[in-house]
Amino acid sequence: RVCLLLVLIVCAMPPPSPLDVWLRVTLPSGRRWAALSDLSSRGVDPRGPELLRLFLLLESPSRRRTRRGGGAPPPRALRRAAAMALLALCRERPALGRSARAQAAIGRGIALALPPNVSAPRLLRGLLSPDECAALLAAAVAHGEAHGWGSLHRKYPTVDLPVAKLRGGGAVVSALQERAFPAFGRFFGEAYGPADALVMRDCFVAKYEAGGQSGLAGHVDASLLSLVMTLSPPGEFEGGGTHFEHAGRTLSPPQGDAVLFLGKVFHEGRPITRGTRFVLVALVDKRGTVAPPPPRPDEAAAGEAADSAEAADSVEGRG
Repeated sequence: RVCLLLVLIVCAMPPPSPLDVWLRVTLPSGRRWAALSDLSSRGVDPRGPELLRLFLLLESPSRRRTRRGGGAPPPRALRRAAAMALLALCRERPALGRSARAQAAIGRGIALALPPNVSAPRLLRGLLSPDECAALLAAAVAHGEAHGWGSLHRKYPTVDLPVAKLRGGGAVVSALQERAFPAFGRFFGEAYGPADALVMRDCFVAKYEAGGQSGLAGHVDASLLSLVMTLSPPGEFEGGGTHFEHAGRTLSPPQGDAVLFLGKVFHEGRPITRGTRFVLVALVDKRGTVAPPPPRPDEAAAGEAADSAEAADSVEGRG
């Protein structure tokens, strides 16, 4: 009787949805890719539980643990699967990605869905010399004292000044194009080069102050590629740095060194706790490209398999 009851219960259960199948990372890959294709073609309700489920999976590293229920984030393999599902859905129906919450989830998703050698931030040493940093910093401070600081950006505002308005700004932009542009293709692959195909979208000096705007909330940039370089000399501030949630890293290189990364990868400006921190920010595009190329199925499957092997039986706390 017990066996019969179990059979009846199983038969009465609805079949798993395409999203359920895709998120079961231990199932055969062929079945899962077919489910993802089915999910993309069907779509989801913008206010329905499936989209909310993907948001919650991607947001889990930044959510606090709770006393009730499991507060620990899911394994990286599961978050990667959620990321790829969200990107596939938004590619078919761009309207799904218009909200601020969706934009943040997409930024987290890109970081997880792309191969690690593409999504990981890179350090470029000695982009500008100490003398070049000091000259640019002095020009920014002098301009700010004479004309005030402003903000070029509305959605994620910073206290900043465009480099083009500063004394010697043209030489700085030329130096970035000559020294940093070739590094993007070298670090992230030929899809992000060559240097002569890249264009400067925006270039500015940003100021963070303890007691004022000390950091910047998690976000994605409007650019294909981004660069953040420390202008302040050692000892002028404490804290700060660019935090990459998916990598579990906060990078705050010394003066003249820069962090290079994909602009659509979710990142955060960690708050400083003392002093004033000045950074040079460059937002870079490629002619004819507005977003990181999506991962090819073979790249995505290979990365997912590696994540599954590493994290299927454990909880990845770093996201």
